[in-house]
This record gives sequence, structure tokens and C-alpha cells, in this order.
Amino acid sequence: MGKNDADVEKRFKAIVIDVLGADAKKLKGSTRFVQDLHAKSVDIIALIAATEGEFGIKITPHEASQNTTVKKTIDCIKKELKARR
Repeated sequence: MGKNDADVEKRFKAIVIDVLGADAKKLKGSTRFVQDLHAKSVDIIALIAATEGEFGIKITPHEASQNTTVKKTIDCIKKELKARR
């Protein structure tokens, strides 16, 4: 994992902690937004909006429905950032 990858992970986890009130110590790649963090649909919308704003990317509804864990979302962010280069 490169410096940029670690930065993406750190920044996204900060968003999850801020938006969902997640415990930083318990936040792992396998953490699921709905099942583990009890996110409601309005929380997911806020999470997507904050992520799009932080990284300057667009997350489609299809991508959002596929990104059920922290790791899947981080991978999606990295893919979107690479596509913009």
C-alpha cells in the first residue's frame, strides 16, 4: 500500500467516524455500514456526499449499493481517483 492509498484510507475512515459516529478502534476493512454501524439510508446518503466532497469524485447509485464495507468503499475511491489521472 502506497502513501496515497494510506492517505485515502485514513481520510475515508475519518469521514465514517464523523458521519456515523463509529469507534475508530473498531473500524476495520470488513466493517459493514448497515449491519455493524447501524447506518440508515439517510446516513448512507450523508456518507456518500461527504466522500464525494472530500475526494472530488462521483459515486454512482450502483457503486454505492456495492460498497457495503469500509474496504470496498476505499477500493472504489482509489479506482475513481485513478480514473481521473
